[in-house]
Amino acid sequence: MTADPREPEGLDEFLAQEAEQDEDEASGRGRGSEDPEAPEADAVEQRLELLQRRDSPLTGRHHDEVDPADEAEQARVVDPGDEEYRS
Repeated sequence: MTADPREPEGLDEFLAQEAEQDEDEASGRGRGSEDPEAPEADAVEQRLELLQRRDSPLTGRHHDEVDPADEAEQARVVDPGDEEYRS
C-alpha cells in the first residue's frame, strides 16, 4: 500500500493545508468558486451570513478592566434559534 502524496504527514502540515484552503476560498480561488451547483450571488449571500455569525473582535476595552472569560462570553454571537445554547 502506497501513501497518498496529498495526505498530510502530521498535524502541523494538516493545519497548514487547512489555512491555505481557507485563504483560497476567501480570495475566490477555492472549491466554493468552482461549484456549478451554487450561483455566484447565492454563494456570496451564504458567505455573508457566515461572516455575520462570527464572534465580534475583542477590541475597545482595556484588558485590566474586564475578566477575559467574561469579555469573550459577551463578544460571542449566537444564532437566536440555537436551542443547545439556551439549555
